[in-house]
Amino acid sequence: MARKVDILGMIKILLAHSDPKLIDLYKPFLSRHFEVDSASQGLAALRKIQVTSPSLIVSDYHLPLLSGLTLLKFVRNHSVLGAIPFMFLTNHSNPHQALSFGANDWLAPNTTTPNLLVEKIYHQLKLNRYAQ
Repeated sequence: MARKVDILGMIKILLAHSDPKLIDLYKPFLSRHFEVDSASQGLAALRKIQVTSPSLIVSDYHLPLLSGLTLLKFVRNHSVLGAIPFMFLTNHSNPHQALSFGANDWLAPNTTTPNLLVEKIYHQLKLNRYAQ
């Protein structure tokens, strides 16, 4: 099942989350499937997005220094980055605002296993590929 390279080419994922324990939990598992970079605060995530242009972004809603919602707005308003799938992995309880700004999915860490996250990422990448 480990697919780092498939028909989409090298798949780069940015995992931006304020909880380092959550990054430590998901990143090794995601690395079996994707090229994974991580950031624990919003400004670092923004810089990484601008430099690497990831294939997909998984973000916390409550990132320090720049919120996940502000990060989403930046991505959606950027001409080159605007089509990148953006998923939230967060304990924030109200997805409506983020979904209205173009978030592709909303997951709660306490109910999202690493396997489920990988499935959701592949699903969003396939949807994005066919939408272009």
